[in-house]
Amino acid sequence: MKQLVVGFALIGLFSTAAWAGVVIEIEVTDSSSSGQQNVETFYAQGEMARMDPHSADNGPDMMAIFRDQTMWFVDHNKKVCQKIDKEGMSQLSDQLNAIMKQMEDLPPEQRAMMEEMMKGKMPGMAEAPPRRVETGGVEKVGEYFCTLYTLYSAEAKVWEVCAAGENMGDEIVEAMGAFRALSRFTGELQELLQQGPFAGMIQTPYNDLDELDGFPVRVRTFNKEGDVVRESKLQSITRDDLEESIFAVPSGYKIQNLTDEMNKGR
Repeated sequence: MKQLVVGFALIGLFSTAAWAGVVIEIEVTDSSSSGQQNVETFYAQGEMARMDPHSADNGPDMMAIFRDQTMWFVDHNKKVCQKIDKEGMSQLSDQLNAIMKQMEDLPPEQRAMMEEMMKGKMPGMAEAPPRRVETGGVEKVGEYFCTLYTLYSAEAKVWEVCAAGENMGDEIVEAMGAFRALSRFTGELQELLQQGPFAGMIQTPYNDLDELDGFPVRVRTFNKEGDVVRESKLQSITRDDLEESIFAVPSGYKIQNLTDEMNKGR
């Protein structure tokens, strides 16, 4: 399930602005690649978004697309697209909750054994620690002044986002449109799972940072020791006449529905 988390560093938010679209370049520093810097590209138009992350080992082998209330995770190496939408997530939530209801009737020892087995396959089943967001001061990242928002899980710092306001310019309005649309989408997915033990399956910084005011110009991810393991920083943002095909799922790739894949793992 880590694909649901990885790659969301600067995706997220819509206005009905009539710009043709914007292209954002993001400088990424990953500790797993000995501090090597890579450039990722984020495309936004209306309520459509696409992120081309960069793998330290394999280069631009992945792609994430959001459009029509559907999220697609594309693996170019395997030529596979994983589809996530509200209908599929609702079905998955119903199935998982039905399993949990059946487990309630098992003897305590068997129930404990089943829960332990399912934690290995369904990380979201583990009880989520308490989370909180702290708003900090103002910093300057590049040419932008931004406000700090820090997300804590229990007492451990997980994410730090520095968000700049919409006074960044017209281009950022279009980017924030896609950012808000995706934020609403992931929030709705969380609501579908909220009543069951799998609420932690969909997690991004923006699900927790409801009060985030502005566009993230820098995002830092921390490990358990409090060290920065990944930093994404806005490098450039330009308006461009984007073709709709940029936001299309590659033809000829195998489509995998999240619900079907989760059923195979049970």
